[in-house]
Amino acid sequence: MPRKKDSDKEAGNVADRQNVGYEDAVTELEEILSELSDDDIDVDHLAERVKRATELVKICRDRIAAARLEVKDIELPEESR
Repeated sequence: MPRKKDSDKEAGNVADRQNVGYEDAVTELEEILSELSDDDIDVDHLAERVKRATELVKICRDRIAAARLEVKDIELPEESR
């Protein structure tokens, strides 16, 4: 099976960040944490899961940053000022 090029992987990561919601990312992170607490985890699988967890943390941070900007952009009505 051919290996993905770095540009293909990056495109997949960008698409993943756009498609995974915050709640889904947190749920998957919790599942990964549960897996990582298992003493019998394979080292290769461990590396894959840590990499995925890193991607999910980035997704969560991006979503939080976007939400902060949206909240900041909300203007109060004239009467409330």
